[in-house]
Amino acid sequence: MPGITGQTMEVYQVGKLFPHEQFCTGKEQHVAIVTNSFFNVLMSLKRISKKEKKLFTNGRLTAYLFEQKGIPFLVLDFGEGFSIDMSIDASMFDEEFRQEWMASGSNLITLFLVEASTGLLEAMRMIGVGFADEFRQICSRQAGRSDIERQVRLIQTAFTTKEMMTHARASTRFSA
Repeated sequence: MPGITGQTMEVYQVGKLFPHEQFCTGKEQHVAIVTNSFFNVLMSLKRISKKEKKLFTNGRLTAYLFEQKGIPFLVLDFGEGFSIDMSIDASMFDEEFRQEWMASGSNLITLFLVEASTGLLEAMRMIGVGFADEFRQICSRQAGRSDIERQVRLIQTAFTTKEMMTHARASTRFSA
């Protein structure tokens, strides 16, 4: 089962090392970290600019739900060309975890901005998306599929992050 199941209490502190070493690879990446209630987002970037940190922490943010081929994507747009997209492969969940995850009513996502070269947590932000139930419903149809990872790569090749925003099924906006 990938991700973090919430069995242990983690402490996240800005300016300290991100506590999940398996995600501190030194490479730029954005990863959905699955929890037993929903998921969190790790954005690991090299040489984070002051502007990126400000947009991440205090800027307007829009979260989008994009779906293609039965795969949901979370798209985060921090403005000024600073955006990411990612998906979750729920086919990897075992049945017990799937039931717990699907039954959760949580819509909260904690966003972590980590400096890739050092593993230091630079900023955090918590959001609640209005489309959490719809996201889960799409994921519920992934059981038994073995093509999710391949399809994600094909979809990310076919659609830019901006196109995913344009064709999103739902969105939630957060003020500065």
